[in-house]
Amino acid sequence: MQDKTFYMGSLYEKYHKRIFDFLYKYTNNQEVASDLMQETFFSYFRSYRDSDLPPEKAIMVLYTIARNNSINYSKKFSTIKENTSNVDIYQSKKTSFEKKEELKDMETRLRHCLALLPDDQRAAIVMKNIEDMTLAQISEVMDLSISTVSRLVVKATTRLIELAEKNGIVP
Repeated sequence: MQDKTFYMGSLYEKYHKRIFDFLYKYTNNQEVASDLMQETFFSYFRSYRDSDLPPEKAIMVLYTIARNNSINYSKKFSTIKENTSNVDIYQSKKTSFEKKEELKDMETRLRHCLALLPDDQRAAIVMKNIEDMTLAQISEVMDLSISTVSRLVVKATTRLIELAEKNGIVP
């Protein structure tokens, strides 16, 4: 039993930041992402504590649980849109204050456009472009064929570009 506890602890230590980042990019809310991350790991530990999954399989299972938790959350609270973007990603000292604010505004507007995508498209594009996952990894997480995931990413990208252009977002 001690080995299982150590394995679960090391799994959490190794992957909790990646799962949190994925959930934060999906929900755009730190508190919700933190809650969903904890729920993801609890679900994983409850369901897989007696399994001996290798780490590369475990992370795919964690992403699947996180994705499902975030979809369930968004369905449950679809009438409540929270936008608390307190995280300052642009820490460069060379970037001027005006540029930082412009980039922050652009990020906020892009996150809004991302939130307008259907859940499956949003998840696919976040995993592909932000989490740098391969189509094979995404297909495993979403339980879809690689070709379906590829079409989903293309469709999501096209729609996101349309929404960005419609909202006057240019790099």
